[in-house]
Amino acid sequence: MNAFVCAPNGARIRTRTRSKNNRTGVVRFAVSAVVRTDWKPSSWREKATVDAGVPLTEVSRLPPLVYSGEVDRLKSKLADVQTGKAFLLKAGDREEDFTITQGENTEATFRLLVAQVIMLAYVSGVPIVKVNHIGGDFENIGPLNVSSDEEVLRVTKSYYQSSSALNLLRALAKSPTSMMDWTDPISTVDGETHKDLIGRVEDALRFVQAAGLNVFNEDFREPEFYVSHELFLLPYEEALTRSVDGQWYGSSTHMYWMTRGSQELDEAHIEYLRGVENPVSIRVDTETSEASLVEIIKTLNPSNEPGKVVLTCSFGSSKIWGKLPKMIRAVTEAGMNVVWVCDPMRENTIPTENGCLTCPVELIWSEVFN
Repeated sequence: MNAFVCAPNGARIRTRTRSKNNRTGVVRFAVSAVVRTDWKPSSWREKATVDAGVPLTEVSRLPPLVYSGEVDRLKSKLADVQTGKAFLLKAGDREEDFTITQGENTEATFRLLVAQVIMLAYVSGVPIVKVNHIGGDFENIGPLNVSSDEEVLRVTKSYYQSSSALNLLRALAKSPTSMMDWTDPISTVDGETHKDLIGRVEDALRFVQAAGLNVFNEDFREPEFYVSHELFLLPYEEALTRSVDGQWYGSSTHMYWMTRGSQELDEAHIEYLRGVENPVSIRVDTETSEASLVEIIKTLNPSNEPGKVVLTCSFGSSKIWGKLPKMIRAVTEAGMNVVWVCDPMRENTIPTENGCLTCPVELIWSEVFN
């Protein structure tokens, strides 16, 4: 994924330092630090179009999967992406499966991301903000309403499976060996194509070590990875919503993402998202209208906080020029602070005879370069 920069509108930012949830002092963007009196974690139930089901009392007693300080740090880093001071890499599986051997899959995904991060950092010269689609995208988790004991058990299972995946991800990120053998995933796929670049990156790493800096030291690299998943099962998200310093946080993930089907202003999903501090990634495609997109952004981010809204654009290589410029113009003229992201995979897929979806490299490059 590639991040595209949209100039901010010059909104003033007030900051303060948090300490309780963070290992180190972190600056928090407090533009939207307005206590909401018209919202609570269950407000979405008033706009649900189906039976909302019963509250997940047992899940609400479980510890958060992510912490508010981590969410604040991600927003501050996304604000840097918006101003060109950092680069956003979003990657991972669209869906997760209870049957997959989770440890092996999570570690393989992590090591591939490490390789991508090292190469992107070398080429771009800026920090890479890493967001992994993991820990919550269970396709068959169940319907919107959770009423039967069987569905409650499945939701609880997803919590524990997400917890174990996040624990492994954090352990890998802090491991002194996480950067070792980083070339293996790339060499396995297409080593010859990237042989020259890999050589230059390794030369740079050797130079840094020769200068007396240990590239495997935690102080040298940024060990933190962030996670995201689709906002789907609202009773689950409600149960894992936590209040910190008068603000509400979804504690199941760092960042939510929305598909086109959840983008109606009277949708229960938007009602939930407007009340939490987590950043939101909104899918933008050929079916998205400029006017509705601006209204959604204003609803989710009324204080126009930098780093709160990410627009993930999926148009397809043949349609991007007919739609993207209009979107950029509408959002810019409205003065909205957003991060523009290109997703060149979703709309460039071609099914094979056996039903597998493939993405030709030439189409991916075409959408990125356009």
